[in-house]
Amino acid sequence: MEERVYQDIFNKLIDYLPAGWKNMIFFAGYTNGSYSMKFYSENGDKKYTDCFSMPGASKAALIKLFMSIDKELSKQRKELGENKAWTIFTMKVDSDGHMKTIYEYDDHSEDMVAYESAWKKKYLI
Repeated sequence: MEERVYQDIFNKLIDYLPAGWKNMIFFAGYTNGSYSMKFYSENGDKKYTDCFSMPGASKAALIKLFMSIDKELSKQRKELGENKAWTIFTMKVDSDGHMKTIYEYDDHSEDMVAYESAWKKKYLI
């Protein structure tokens, strides 16, 4: 994926990050016909806060945000083609500007809820 896309996603998310954030982790998971997105922030205490629990972030605004991000990610996935498109996109950014992206390609359509639980244990604990 183009580096510009990563920056575009982060530029959209930064407006929702709380003051004093140190680390941010964004999750996008795609299954047949649907997607799930969420992000978490950490302020140096190793405790991540879910985006829906952050002050000033309404559910409606976050849903609109994720729809906007989905437009870009869906376009990128479509360009890759069905056989090469990733299913899970994780982006980690720290307040110093370091960014890391991780792609996964396994189909989690059967139990995305269980996968997201395992993802949280891997990245948030």
